[in-house]
Amino acid sequence: MLSRKTIGFLLKIGIVAFALFFLYQQLTSKSSVEQFDLDQILVKLQENYFVVTVVILMMFLNWFLESLKWRFLISKIEKVSIKRSIRAIFSGITVSAFTPNRVGEYGGRVFCLEKADRIKGVLITVIGSMAQLVTTIVFGSIGILLLPNLMPEFDSLLSNIVFAYPIMLFLLILLNVLLVTLFLNASVFSVVLSKIKFLRKFKKYNEVFSFYNSSELLEILLYSVGRYIVFTTQFFILLQVFDVQIGYVDTMILITTMLLVISIIPTIAITEIGIRGSVALFLFGLVSVNAIGILSATFVMWVINLLLPALIGTIFIFSLKFFRK
Repeated sequence: MLSRKTIGFLLKIGIVAFALFFLYQQLTSKSSVEQFDLDQILVKLQENYFVVTVVILMMFLNWFLESLKWRFLISKIEKVSIKRSIRAIFSGITVSAFTPNRVGEYGGRVFCLEKADRIKGVLITVIGSMAQLVTTIVFGSIGILLLPNLMPEFDSLLSNIVFAYPIMLFLLILLNVLLVTLFLNASVFSVVLSKIKFLRKFKKYNEVFSFYNSSELLEILLYSVGRYIVFTTQFFILLQVFDVQIGYVDTMILITTMLLVISIIPTIAITEIGIRGSVALFLFGLVSVNAIGILSATFVMWVINLLLPALIGTIFIFSLKFFRK
């Protein structure tokens, strides 16, 4: 019979192997080979190595902000150092490489906890993810409202339907106000869950949503907004590197819309890069004919923000603790 230590080691080897396999599959998949001209991408990266280095450094800033956010959230059940929080973030990215919609990220993080309840850890991590999703929806809604300015034919169609745009504007504003209000009052979920009969026996988990007051949740939202600003700026810079000449405001409208669309499309790891490329090409193709540049920027963005962190995370996977004494 295998010992816990041996089983844990085999699990870590399996996670690393799965992550590397799925990342390799994405890089060499038919959609990647057809969509992205790797030789031309490498030439552009070499020509703009300083700018690309800045974008890579911004990746570390992005995930550092996420580690600060998670550390702040998880402090309600266990105090963790910045170092351990960073380790948890990168481990989560590695585990998420082969899971649908990157849900494995939750598990990868909580196995860095030494004493705290791991189910509570997962629920707390979900709260952090919800903050990022709310941020994406709010900014994405603004992008959608401004999108007709980039599509004259759609704008003229709306102008012929007198009430269409005002109604859409009202509904999106209402949705965003409700989402932000609900998030800032997350304790309501604890009350609602406690009223559901079959969930009452999970009281200690239902209470997780009442751990944070509105000011603390607002701080979490601000961390999420900070991350959002970082990776939208990264994408804008990469579009310039690959000669997709679109004004800053127009680019931000398209990026926020793209991120919203990507966030609501169910994906599995092996198809994610293809979907990102297709969505980016459709939206940015409205204002630019540089399809190769659009796809190249999307691909490099994925490599820097997800592939590279996942590879870094393989180092930290071996520090995870699947079993406790």
